[in-house]
Amino acid sequence: MRNLLTLLIVGAVGFVLVGMYVAPSQPELRGWYLRNACEHLDKVSPQICAPMRQAEVTRPI
Repeated sequence: MRNLLTLLIVGAVGFVLVGMYVAPSQPELRGWYLRNACEHLDKVSPQICAPMRQAEVTRPI
């Protein structure tokens, strides 16, 4: 049971870290996070999705 709880916690932390550091530089992943995950992540902290929103605004055309 403890291993399952540890796996869930590590997965959640990994999900947030990918959203903060990897997704801003990957357009498809950034779009998925902005469409599906940011509405929930913003309830935890608005700073999680801020790098993705900034990258979306400043992306080159």
